[in-house]
Amino acid sequence: MNLNDNEKKVLAILRRDPYISQQALADQINVSRPATANLISGLQQKGYILGKPYVLREENYITCIGGANMDVTFRLEDGMTLGTSNPVNASRSYGGVIRNVAENLARLEQKVSLMTLVGDDVFGQDIINNSSRLMETFASEKRQHESTGSYYAVIDDKGDMQVGFADMTINHHMTRSWILEHKKHLLMSSYMVADMNITLEASKALISFQRSSNIPLAFVGVSAPKMKHLPEDIDGLDLLICNKDETQAYFKVTEERGDILCRMWLDKGVKRVVVTSGVDGSYYGEDGVVKHQKAILVDKDRIVDVTGAGDAFSSGTIYGITQGMSLEESVRCGAKNASLTIQVPYAVNPELSIDLLNKGE
Repeated sequence: MNLNDNEKKVLAILRRDPYISQQALADQINVSRPATANLISGLQQKGYILGKPYVLREENYITCIGGANMDVTFRLEDGMTLGTSNPVNASRSYGGVIRNVAENLARLEQKVSLMTLVGDDVFGQDIINNSSRLMETFASEKRQHESTGSYYAVIDDKGDMQVGFADMTINHHMTRSWILEHKKHLLMSSYMVADMNITLEASKALISFQRSSNIPLAFVGVSAPKMKHLPEDIDGLDLLICNKDETQAYFKVTEERGDILCRMWLDKGVKRVVVTSGVDGSYYGEDGVVKHQKAILVDKDRIVDVTGAGDAFSSGTIYGITQGMSLEESVRCGAKNASLTIQVPYAVNPELSIDLLNKGE
């Protein structure tokens, strides 16, 4: 369908800022506000705009659903003394399992949509601004009177954490209603990935949506306590990636063998499963067959920071699956990406690319 010059200008501006007001939009394209309203109405009728905020029609997003937060690290200059002020060097970085997964996939040249909640504060705006450089954020919302998820850690001179504080209260709003409100965004997905920061009812809603839409869904573990957010009925789930502790917590078992834990997920009807175990590698299975993938070990003097290794593994695996690779090849991609990530001082390797992943060992 042909578009005139002003319609093309409107779409270009809305891609950059879907929250822009009609008056600000009118000023940028140098027409009146009523004329701008007519342009928007015409684009809606043609199917180029889906709603407000001005969501543009796109296709084939990997929609990443879950938590995004700001990580603040305080590195002690000397030993820690309680009850007084301690000199530190502070640093900030973007975190959250699904945000990290989304950034990894975006750096691997995938079309990604981040669906998350942040507060109406400086941290929230910072996360959205940074994320929008690499991915779509039209399904990310700011919640008034809420604080953006944040994690604070005090690290000693040996690199060990002395104390940590996490404020993830905003994740309680990732409910069934939140999922249903974003159905039109989810329908633009070729693949959906959610972390366990969302609530149990939200997880159930996503599984129901997967079954009705036939859009594949993957869940990624966050921690053992948050496995309570995964429903009992997960039959037909396309992919589950979690570690040994998270599996034990979900099934309430003490079983240590990764192959047996992997098979327990398959017995519940999950199509593809990966159970990770750090340097011991991972077990993966589908169609009743379980195999082992060795970890790609990195020399100790090349390891900089292991933060984000698990998210990198999940991202590499999901990348492989969405590219049509076998589960074995996909898990190999995950292991490569994890090995690349621990060699940089970031939760996501800023140099990550398809070429680098193909070379990674």
